[in-house]
Amino acid sequence: MKLRILSAEDVRRALPMRQAIEAMKRAFAQLSTGQADVPLRSALDVPCHNGVTLFMPAYLAEDDHMAVKIVSVFNDNPAQGLPLIHALVVVVNATTGEPTAVMDGTYLTALRTGAASGAATDLLAREEARVAAVFGAGTQGRTQLEAVCAVRPIEQAWVYDV
Repeated sequence: MKLRILSAEDVRRALPMRQAIEAMKRAFAQLSTGQADVPLRSALDVPCHNGVTLFMPAYLAEDDHMAVKIVSVFNDNPAQGLPLIHALVVVVNATTGEPTAVMDGTYLTALRTGAASGAATDLLAREEARVAAVFGAGTQGRTQLEAVCAVRPIEQAWVYDV
């Protein structure tokens, strides 16, 4: 078995925002035509540590790949100097069940969230849009603004944070 292991930087280099947006468009198209199986996520609550771990499987028939994303959100982490969110993605060959890749999912989660906004912006926003507004100045807000800027010539951005 050949297993590829990708760090956050590997993922960042391999999948620029514009490509992530196009991938999200394809994934949404497959989902809307019944070519994707995305069961509801399972949650494992860890109340004694103020956290939750989520398990999110998916299968894309057109690509014939499966993946499971494991995301942990532990609310006390930032006070300890740790990231709020940790994530890992395992990619599996849908024909054989063989794991083919394990990758950092923390950056990928933020990238996917931003790319979804970029796909929506590309398909729904006016072509001449030049101003963007983002609610939240954290990681996801940053990737959402990056995605909007990838599909529209944004000249001014407003970022609202609490």
